Amino acid sequence: MLGYLRNADTSDFSSADDFADAIVEEIKIAYQGSFESARAETVVRRTTKDIYTYYRVRDTTPFGDSKAPTLRFGSADTRAVRFFNELDGHYFSSFVDNRRPELQKFFREQYLEKGAALFGRETTESINDFRIAAGGKLDNVNDYGVRTIITSSVQRIRNYAHIQSLRQGRFKWARVVAILDAKTSPVCRYMDGKFIRVKVAAEAIDRFTKMEPGEYALDLYKSELGKAYAKDPLAYVKDRVEANGVIQDSLVAEGRGFLPYHPNCRSRAEGVEEAVGDEAPKEA
Repeated sequence: MLGYLRNADTSDFSSADDFADAIVEEIKIAYQGSFESARAETVVRRTTKDIYTYYRVRDTTPFGDSKAPTLRFGSADTRAVRFFNELDGHYFSSFVDNRRPELQKFFREQYLEKGAALFGRETTESINDFRIAAGGKLDNVNDYGVRTIITSSVQRIRNYAHIQSLRQGRFKWARVVAILDAKTSPVCRYMDGKFIRVKVAAEAIDRFTKMEPGEYALDLYKSELGKAYAKDPLAYVKDRVEANGVIQDSLVAEGRGFLPYHPNCRSRAEGVEEAVGDEAPKEA
């Protein structure tokens, strides 16, 4: 793909969108057959981020008066869709009927297959459509509340699916990567750079997938431990991280030692290749 970019000229593209389409196609060609591996996904993510940042954030563009390129991050997240389809029922919120078929179908098609919630792209129309799919249960919940339910559900499914892919890729460790800015929560800021044992997190997820939505809510949110975590997430986790940065297995097994750490959580986990056997990562 880099060779393609070096050999291309701005005159080869009629518009910024034409350029963006060409980049996406090159990525598909370069990684066809291996795109679902955790390592390939990391490469693609970094590459597209660099390209997007360089062209989209610049004050000027090589495409004359045309708008800066907008890469189309909207393709189906097949790994997340597959994970979602394996669930007996996904827990969205205590406000809705979590087993309602219309809600499950709408969520899968709009937010996992079409990527409607990526990068805060929810619209008033899509939020209202989600309300309709919920059968009126969210009519008295404001847009921010509905958006939180949607975004948190998408992030939870994607993070759970990603952890499982790391296990399939035989990664033993994952590193927490937080987006550090004014919006970063205290718990994500603290967890940034800490290490998760992938096997323990994946086993916790296996346990969650066998639960009914109500059982999941009781275990994660409505239990005494869940209430204690919700009251002060940072206080709950800060004494359960080892000196070498490894999050204790007991916290991970609870489902509170790995992502997402809270509603609207933006942090993610990345596989650590340097981990060897059951030893702590070299970076720790």
